[in-house]
Amino acid sequence: MPKITPQLKQLIAKTKLEILPEDYFVIRLALDAKPLPGEWYRPATTRFAAFIREPKAISLIVARRKWLRMQSIFDKYEVSGAMKVVAFDTQLSKATCGYIAVIAGVLAEAEICAIPVCTAARDHIVVEKKELPRTVKILHAFIRSCGPRK
Repeated sequence: MPKITPQLKQLIAKTKLEILPEDYFVIRLALDAKPLPGEWYRPATTRFAAFIREPKAISLIVARRKWLRMQSIFDKYEVSGAMKVVAFDTQLSKATCGYIAVIAGVLAEAEICAIPVCTAARDHIVVEKKELPRTVKILHAFIRSCGPRK
């Protein structure tokens, strides 16, 4: 696990977890998949979604309900689910180094597979729904351990 600096420890100690209520799927599409419909980007119907295009595939993280309504537009896909999104409600800056690496390390030590999703606003992890209770318990304990000693 990366070294936890005193500044990073203080930041982690202030972290609040937000569990998004929807179930999510992680989808892998072929590079030649049809374009995503505009509805996927509307704030009214999309609380959280990720679209990542890389040289070998397109990956999506979308709400289960949205995927079930729209999966028929794609010819081929692979689906992993049900997943949950945990958002880390803390103020990060571009100078913050190691935050998600430490979180991922704590979960890896507990043998919980997590997909980190980082944005300009805040960091998230995506975990299997069945692992959510254990994930939250481990993260809360870690956050508490970074706080001041009593």
